[in-house]
Amino acid sequence: MSDYSFLINRYPEFVTKDQFYRICHISKNTALYYLRNGFIPCIDSGKKTRRYKIAIKDIVFFLQDRDENPEKYYLPNHYNNPFLPREIRQYKAKARSDNNSDNYKAHYKLKGINEVRDYLQYLELQFADYPDMLTTKQIQQITGHSISIILSWCKSGKVKYIRRCNAYLLQKKSVICYLFNHELQQ
Repeated sequence: MSDYSFLINRYPEFVTKDQFYRICHISKNTALYYLRNGFIPCIDSGKKTRRYKIAIKDIVFFLQDRDENPEKYYLPNHYNNPFLPREIRQYKAKARSDNNSDNYKAHYKLKGINEVRDYLQYLELQFADYPDMLTTKQIQQITGHSISIILSWCKSGKVKYIRRCNAYLLQKKSVICYLFNHELQQ
């Protein structure tokens, strides 16, 4: 167990959330969770910046209590909490291997014109569950093309689109026609 009393001399009486997460060696999200859920007493000013004031004595108490009772400060599983045992964490990094790297692309890649009898009907079937106006993210999910490629289709006039609030909404029919014609040319 560590002695954290040296922090009282090193820091002012009240510190901000920014200083708090650095003192405790936790992420900004974790610090925010502790403050919002009452694990650490704080003064909430309601401002956008420098919103929370935390007494350094409370931080010292928190650090000592966290060393004694770490299970009390476990976060919900959706937080990738470093204090949780590895088996309990919800997020587990998967090993990257040559076998798994192809699975990701194959999941989103459309079949070619040689692989399907009626290619236009195949495209319409792939887009059937989506609305008439598609975001670039939705098209990326269906086709596997990167967002920069999809935006280049818009800028070159290959598909019909509207720009709304810095987002591109593409017409489903024009995307299907473009993909069909593009596949015919190859």
